[in-house]
Amino acid sequence: MCGIAGVVLSPSRAGTDVRACLAAAQEAMVHRGPDDSGLYVTADGRAGLATCRLAIRDLSPAGHMPMANEAGTVWITYNGEIYNADELRSELQRLGYAFRSRSDTEVILHGYAAWGADVVHRLRGMFAFGIMTVEPSGGAVHRLFLARDRLGIKPLYYAEAQGALLFASEVRALQQIGLVGREVSPVGLVGYLLFGAVPGPWTIFRDVRALPRATTLTWENGHAEQRRYWAMPHGAPVQCSYADAVQQVRALLEDAVSAHLVSDVPLGAFLSGGLDSSAVVALMRRATSGVIRTCSMVFEEPAYNEAPYARAMAEAVGAEHCERVVTAGDVLLELDSVLQAMDQPTVDGVNTYFVSKTAREAGLTVALSGLGGDEVFGGYPNTFHGVPLAARGLRWAQQVPGGAFAARKSVEWLVPGHSWSRMADALARPASLASAYVARRGLFAPSEVRALVGPEVWQAARQALDPVAYVAERADDAGDAFQWVSRAELATYTHNQLLRDTDVMSMAHSLEVRVPLLDHRLVELVLSLPAAVRQAGRGPKALLADAVGDRLPPIVRQRKGKAGFVFPFGSWLRDVLQKGRLGAFFDRAASAVTADGMLRPDQVAKVVRTYQAGKTHWSRAWALAVYSLWLDQVVSHLVDLG
Repeated sequence: MCGIAGVVLSPSRAGTDVRACLAAAQEAMVHRGPDDSGLYVTADGRAGLATCRLAIRDLSPAGHMPMANEAGTVWITYNGEIYNADELRSELQRLGYAFRSRSDTEVILHGYAAWGADVVHRLRGMFAFGIMTVEPSGGAVHRLFLARDRLGIKPLYYAEAQGALLFASEVRALQQIGLVGREVSPVGLVGYLLFGAVPGPWTIFRDVRALPRATTLTWENGHAEQRRYWAMPHGAPVQCSYADAVQQVRALLEDAVSAHLVSDVPLGAFLSGGLDSSAVVALMRRATSGVIRTCSMVFEEPAYNEAPYARAMAEAVGAEHCERVVTAGDVLLELDSVLQAMDQPTVDGVNTYFVSKTAREAGLTVALSGLGGDEVFGGYPNTFHGVPLAARGLRWAQQVPGGAFAARKSVEWLVPGHSWSRMADALARPASLASAYVARRGLFAPSEVRALVGPEVWQAARQALDPVAYVAERADDAGDAFQWVSRAELATYTHNQLLRDTDVMSMAHSLEVRVPLLDHRLVELVLSLPAAVRQAGRGPKALLADAVGDRLPPIVRQRKGKAGFVFPFGSWLRDVLQKGRLGAFFDRAASAVTADGMLRPDQVAKVVRTYQAGKTHWSRAWALAVYSLWLDQVVSHLVDLG
C-alpha cells in the first residue's frame, strides 16, 4: 500500500524542477507510506515517478519503488494489493521472466511487458498504478500508462496542464506538485451538495480529475486517451436454483477472504457486530488457524452500541478482540485531524477514522472490512425496496389528477423529516429509477442546491452535471430493479463516498483496509443471478446470510434490524459538537458569513436555523460545516505549503 505520484512535462514547461515537484507530493502523502520512499527522474529531467511505501509484502529492499525492469526502460509506481500475484508470477516465470523480489509490484511490471495494457484483465485485487516507458538511455518518455481497479477501491487523481500530465493518490498531493490551480470546482461543489460526496470524475478542485474505476489512461505524445476495461453485469441472468446460488456464493466468499489474507505484516479485521463484518471474520477463521485480531467501536448510547454482538462473534472464532469507546468529546477533540484526513469534503468517514486509528494502535497494518455487503447483497431497504417503490409512486403521481398533492402528504406522513423538495424535483422529471434514486439518496434537492450556490456556480455546474443522468449512466437501464439499484449503489455511493472515505481515513493512520466482499468475481456472480434468487430467503441479504449463517453464533445469525456501521452523530452534533470550531461555524453562518463566496450566506444561515429548530436532518447542516471548515483548514494549509 502506497502513496504514488508522477509528472510528465511538456516542452513548454521548461525550467520546472520535477524532482522538487515529486518531493512535495511525497511530503503530502507520507502518512500513506512511512516505511520507505523513492524517486525516479528521467535523464532529461522532464518526467519522474515517486512513491511513499507502506510495506505489506516483501519487506526487503527488493520491494523498493519506483521499480524498473532490468533494462531500466520501464518504471512503475504502484498502490494496492494483487491477490493472485503468486499465480501470475508462476505464469510469467514460465514465459521466461526472472524475478528479483516477492512483491506484487514486480508481477505487474513484468505482466505489462508480457501483455501490455491487457495486464489489467489478469489482475485480481485493488490497484492504482503508473507505468512509464522511457528511452534506453533513460531519457525522454515514450508512454505513460495509468490504471485503476474495477470497483475503484484505490484512488488515482490526475491533471493535464499545458500538455503536461500529473497524477497522484490524493488530491492534496497533486496540488502540492504546484502545476495546477487551487480554484474550487463549481461541479465539485454542486455535486457534493447533491450527494454528500464529490462525484467522480470531478473533484473539489477545478483542474483535477479522478480516473474512473475500471479505466486505463494512456498518455503519449502529449495526448491522453482513456479506456474502460470492465463493466458490472447487466445482461440476462444466469439461471440457477437458490440452493445452487448459496453454494456458489459460499465458495467465492471463502476464496475471496482466503486470498485477502496474504500479508507479511500483522493483519486483522473491523468487526461491527453486523452480518457483513461477522461473515468476513467467520471466513477468516475457516481460512486460517492462526491468531485473528478484531477491532470494534463502543458507544455510550444504547441504541448504537453493538458491543455484545461483536464480542459474541469474536469469542466464536477465538479472536483477540479490541474495543474503543468513542464519544462526542473524542470527535470534537480530533475534528481538525478528521478534516485534514478527508482530502475532499464528505459527510461521512468519521467512523472509519476512529476504527482505523484503533486498529493501528492495536498493532495492525492491514484490516479486512465488510464494506460492500449491503450494496452487493441488497442490505439497504431505503434503496433496494424504497427506490422501486418511489419510482412507481412518481409514475402514479404524474398520471393521476391530484397525485402530486397526495404524494406530498404521503411523504410527510410516512417519512417525517424527509425532504419534500427532493420528491418535488423528481416529480418535475419523467419518472425513472434514477430520478427515484436521487430523491431517496440525495442530500439536498437540485432546487435547494440552486438556492444555496451563487448563480454563476449553478450555471457552470448544471452544464456538466445532471444528477439523474449521472446515476442513470452509471447504473445502466438493463436488468431488474434489484440489480439496477445494486449497480447504482456500487457505481455512485460506494465508489464516490464509502471507498474514498475508507481509503483516506485508513491511510491517515498508515493502515491498509481490504474489502473482500467487493472481490470482482463475487460481484460478477451475484449481479448475474436471477432476481428471484437474489431476493429469495428471509429478509435483506438473505443470500449472504444463508451462505455463511452456519458459521455465525446464534446472537449474530438471528439478529434483525442492523442499520449499518454508524455513529450516533445526530445526537452528538446537537449536544456536544456545536462547541469549538463547529459551533463557530454555526455562529458565523447565522451571521451570514461563508468561507469562499461560492455559497449564498443567507441560504446557508437558513439551513442552519432549520436544523437548530429540529426541522431538517443533521447531515445537511453538517455538510455545510464540513465544507466551510475544510476550506479553512485544508486549502489554507496547501497555500502555506506552496
